[in-house]
Amino acid sequence: MHSHDLIVIGAGPGGYTHALECARRGIRTLLLEERDVPGGTCLNVGCIPSKALLESSAFFHRVRHETVSHGIIVSHDGIKLNLDAMMARKNAIVRKLSLGIATLMEKRKVELLHGRAAVIAPDQVECQSRDGKKSTKFSAPRIVLATGSVPATLPHIPFDGKQIIDSTDALSLPKVPASLAVIGGGAVGLELGSLWNRLGSKVTIIEAMNQVVPGCDIQASKALASALKKQGLTVLTDSMVESAEVSTQKVTLNLREKETEVKGEINDIEKKEKTKGNERKIEVERVLVAVGREANIESALSGNVHPERSPDGKFLKVDDNYQTSIPGLYAIGDLIGNPMLAHKAEEDALALASVFAGDGHPPWSGPVPGIVYTEPELAWAGQSEEELKAQNMKYEKGHFSYAANARALASGMEDGFVKLLSSAQDGRLLGVAIVGHCASELIAEPVSVMAMGGCAGDIALTIHGHPSFSEITREAAMSLTGKPLHKA
Repeated sequence: MHSHDLIVIGAGPGGYTHALECARRGIRTLLLEERDVPGGTCLNVGCIPSKALLESSAFFHRVRHETVSHGIIVSHDGIKLNLDAMMARKNAIVRKLSLGIATLMEKRKVELLHGRAAVIAPDQVECQSRDGKKSTKFSAPRIVLATGSVPATLPHIPFDGKQIIDSTDALSLPKVPASLAVIGGGAVGLELGSLWNRLGSKVTIIEAMNQVVPGCDIQASKALASALKKQGLTVLTDSMVESAEVSTQKVTLNLREKETEVKGEINDIEKKEKTKGNERKIEVERVLVAVGREANIESALSGNVHPERSPDGKFLKVDDNYQTSIPGLYAIGDLIGNPMLAHKAEEDALALASVFAGDGHPPWSGPVPGIVYTEPELAWAGQSEEELKAQNMKYEKGHFSYAANARALASGMEDGFVKLLSSAQDGRLLGVAIVGHCASELIAEPVSVMAMGGCAGDIALTIHGHPSFSEITREAAMSLTGKPLHKA
């Protein structure tokens, strides 16, 4: 049996980050990964390939629809889509990043092996080679589970990899579907729906909740939905897919809108009447099921290892040091709860490496930002107005529009706004919502201020480059503090 100081199962953003950081601190680390390359879902079939395709599709869309306003005349007949070349570019980016991670592993002397690994005892892991012909056992006093998550399923609409597809399939379609229904209006559904819409598919987003990106600021959600509708997407909220009928040429989805409750007075007696949801059918070429992700717990555990789970059974329960109910067995990232995001997994990984090195937890890093990489982008962090109202907390709000920003006007990116929320009592910044170009970049500044316990005034007093999109955040802060500049 081969022994190490630490064994990490899963080479996604959480696993490879943890392995690299532990190796940097002198901990002899073995990293086991089922895929033939490191990077996990994020790099191979998630965040990175989707962003590469989103960038390419946005380029294509802007050339087709926005060049005239810039004084550039392009013949429509002269613009053609080479989907194979677009996919090749995406694949090349993935390969380059995967190679970079593998090179880092080698330089930091992390032992990286490929195969399907499972914990067979509190201090032992068995790894089966990818061809299934060889099995090797390893031991370590500390084992970290970082196996991430997999696409969630709908039992009544099972994947077939052809007409009913998941997010992985949607990143490698051989041609642009004439029509695509996306079940789920979260980040994955909106991004992939936006991607194929730009390339010419007729896309319908179907969301069961009353807003896209459930849980984020409602004003921001509505602004994003409005922008996507202008781009040609159909967005249906409060809609449930009850069944799907698959034929060789199409998929027919049977939808029902959610029932609503109406109150009225008849003869001084209050009557509650539930209205029946409207039914409708949608016929499309393909259906993308994007209803979230599920923690990939079972693949990393043998039948005789049973760490305690969360009350709903969906995640592994860990203590403040990421240790499960089994001493020596730890878990990070998607396995331990929401938000199931790559950057959250990375922070878990760094914090646990710090614990293993005896440094304790690093300083609190602030709220975890959520991001949707459509155009406009949506980013948010901290508390929303709805949450503050539910808590009866007094707050102040600052708001500034992209349409009043010089850089946004020059770039033709005028849709959107920045909203900042602060405590009326002590001025601490409590929340931020951004809809607009580069929201994914702008979100870092208010998150940093919240991490430091700062105020909107700290942003207002900070010099921002001119002209820049970041000035929108400063203007929102100046508005919140009662000293607006470019706002009446």
